[in-house]
Amino acid sequence: MAVKMGVAIVSNNAREFIKQVRMLDEAGVAMIGNGDSQALYHEQFIRTALSAEHTQRARVGTWITNPVMRHPAVTAAAIATVDDLAPGRAFLGVGTGDSTVYNAGLRPANLATLERFINTVRELHQNGESQWEGNPCYLTWADRRIPIGMAVSGPKAMRMAGRMADIVWVCFGIQEEEIRIAKQYLAEGAKEAGRSIEDLDVWWMVQFNIAESREAALEPLAANLATSGHIIFRYGLDGKAVPPEHQQGANELAHLYQPLKHFGNSDLPGQLGLTDYLADRLAIVGNTEEVIQRIKTLESQGVDKLFFYTALPDKQRLFNQLAEEVLPAVG
Repeated sequence: MAVKMGVAIVSNNAREFIKQVRMLDEAGVAMIGNGDSQALYHEQFIRTALSAEHTQRARVGTWITNPVMRHPAVTAAAIATVDDLAPGRAFLGVGTGDSTVYNAGLRPANLATLERFINTVRELHQNGESQWEGNPCYLTWADRRIPIGMAVSGPKAMRMAGRMADIVWVCFGIQEEEIRIAKQYLAEGAKEAGRSIEDLDVWWMVQFNIAESREAALEPLAANLATSGHIIFRYGLDGKAVPPEHQQGANELAHLYQPLKHFGNSDLPGQLGLTDYLADRLAIVGNTEEVIQRIKTLESQGVDKLFFYTALPDKQRLFNQLAEEVLPAVG
């Protein structure tokens, strides 16, 4: 068995983005996602279309869009267009919304709205018509099923994903206990729909960096750790396996996090004494050998699909290391 790796790229440089997408595809990265945050970087579906046009093998799609900023008919048409550019490789990643909606003065969707959104997009793709907020909507030309995935970080969302998603990105943790709990939630939801966790395409979200030491690799990831922590903790700690000694810090992180900065909340983990905890829970960091060994250990625990996003200033350096050193050893 080989480990698959996926990457979500955030970028405001289209030429550099195209170069990176081509290189990652050639290196064997299995999935390339594009973040959705119009206040912070280039438009999501344009980058997703560029990903489709400039890859041959990788799956390409949104990571993550939401029900708040786009009507489901617009989303359904956009991802079907991507699927025309990359037949059979497109996916639609959805969530309730984070910096995208906060930075438009709006609020994230709730899970019930997200479920209706997913069902509407699916009906538009397969039937050409559906309903949204009590009104009819149409998509006359798609006639296909495109995989829809959910990014999840809590018990309710994981159970919902187990019940209805094709793809799941689990942003919860990669320690043994967190893996066990997340799989339990997914399996419970899958059972409700008469299927099993084996029917899901499950990816595990990590923070990822390679440097001469763990400390050096962690330093530029502080903002990313804050972002992942905020996503996990923002709706409370119930069912999220947070040790008692870190519960106050986790609650404060959720309260103090500033969405407009998104990748600029780098001081928070250190100020709240959460850096090591978040790193142990969410990150694969260290020198090349340490990173490869950590990935192999996760594979032995049934975690064989890893997905990370990066806002590092020097993404190319990390992508080169991924392509030249890590993937040949684990893929």
